[in-house]
Amino acid sequence: MNTFLNAQTENDSLAKYSYEELHALIDSTKYDKQELSKLYTEEYLKRAKLDGNEIKISRGYFYLTYYYYDKNILLGLKYADSIIDTCKDCRHNKYPALGYYFKGYFYSLDGLTNTLALNNFLKALKVLSKNRNVELELDTRNAIISIQGNWSANEETLDFIKEDLEFLITNKENIQDFKIKYLYALGNLCKGYIKNKKYNESLKISKQGIQESLIFKDTLESYDFTSLAGQTQYYLGNYQAAIDSSLKVLPHLIKIDDRDLVMEYYYLAKSYNKLKQPEKAQFHFLKTDSIYQATKDIFPEMRNVYEHIIEYYKSKNDVENQIKYYDRLIETDKIIDSTYTYVTETVNKKFDTPQAIAERARLLEEAQAKENSWKYRFGAISGILLIILGILIAAFRRQKYYKKRFENLMNVEQPQNTPKKSAEALEARKTQTKEIDVPQEIVENILTQLQKFEASQKFTKQISLADLAKKLKTNPKYLSKVINGHYEKNFSSYMNELRIEYVISKLKTDSKFRNYTIKAIGKEAGFGNTESFSKAFHKITGIKPSYFINQLQKRLESKD
Repeated sequence: MNTFLNAQTENDSLAKYSYEELHALIDSTKYDKQELSKLYTEEYLKRAKLDGNEIKISRGYFYLTYYYYDKNILLGLKYADSIIDTCKDCRHNKYPALGYYFKGYFYSLDGLTNTLALNNFLKALKVLSKNRNVELELDTRNAIISIQGNWSANEETLDFIKEDLEFLITNKENIQDFKIKYLYALGNLCKGYIKNKKYNESLKISKQGIQESLIFKDTLESYDFTSLAGQTQYYLGNYQAAIDSSLKVLPHLIKIDDRDLVMEYYYLAKSYNKLKQPEKAQFHFLKTDSIYQATKDIFPEMRNVYEHIIEYYKSKNDVENQIKYYDRLIETDKIIDSTYTYVTETVNKKFDTPQAIAERARLLEEAQAKENSWKYRFGAISGILLIILGILIAAFRRQKYYKKRFENLMNVEQPQNTPKKSAEALEARKTQTKEIDVPQEIVENILTQLQKFEASQKFTKQISLADLAKKLKTNPKYLSKVINGHYEKNFSSYMNELRIEYVISKLKTDSKFRNYTIKAIGKEAGFGNTESFSKAFHKITGIKPSYFINQLQKRLESKD
């Protein structure tokens, strides 16, 4: 209501502002007061249309596109199209290029529309070749490389990566944060060489990257290049060297980036497998799968992980686990084939999907045949009786445990998801900052910004680590390390705990909210689906959301 009343007051006096003043107001409110920013934007666009100024109209549509970039893809696409339609013949360094860029961005959010995303990024690049904007062109090139890196491993993609690096070096004087972007581009080149099986070149670039990262005092990037060097050593057949690189990098990744961590486990598993150490290989393949099951961040080699896991359980004659991982392989194949079109060319399949399905069916038939024997039936009946008894005992204990957890939640008054604030913790902050390898000033700034972010309840919207880092105007890796160091949890856990605390508080105080469905409550808190909300609630509180709501209703009704 306060925001609405403030907006109405502003609306009555917007005419006094010039275009430049409106622009400044939009920019200053776009993060913390987005509805007010939208109001300024609508006034800017209305005035530009009355004046018939194409550039300013396009800028107004750009502000609206930016407003919707994390809220509504369809409206974002609509306003991106409006930029293009308004300024398709403009000779400007931002318009209509930004329209094509944002269309590419919105399409890239859905892996099934990556073709449309790539087409729009290429159109933006074509426009920028005539109307130069170095920063926007660099962002567009990186977006293209990100998509092509998932789609294809070929010389054309590699040439484009080289062009991007050359473009960056040529325009270094006009690019902000050149060192960071240069190391990022160098990493892309190293990955391109690996995918195109040019391992000597990738090894050379990875060593260069390590040296230059240390010169730039960017230890985080040096670990990335060490990891790429290890991957290269694997393909060169130097398996122990690959293992050594992964073990060197692993301690620095465990609390930072699940995507990098999963690749380290994958190459450790592959290397141990080549060295004929199946137990260690299986351990790391299973670690790879556990991260994928937690994050659902797919990568093409995931089917290779399941092939190795299945082969291991075959050697152990473990039918149950073979069936389990055939199920995962089949499901993963569907995702890979729809998202990464290059996988059928670059990943060597031991089992085609039909073959995997047939093998799974055969294993199930064998298991069923064993089930029909009298010994198996007798064992099954005995097992069932024991299971029933166990279930009854477990149910009694579970109810007792649930009630205790519920009482604990009802007694909690203050949010738990805050940095450690004891006297000892505050005195140790500087030491802790050194341990996470982030400058003290940056740490303090990030913690201050996080407190504002938590107070604004923006965590109830879908937001990634990269998006939050952008809002806080910092580096994603620095943000991740600060959250891990000072909150003692990774980014995903941090966001989930904020959302669950928000849900619990609102359920206690808002009677209408208690009548929402579980799906609606999860959506309100920022979860993508019911399953992820329920899992997060149970993991953090120890009880299911439905149980908490039922017990809360009973508690409140008994008081009435």
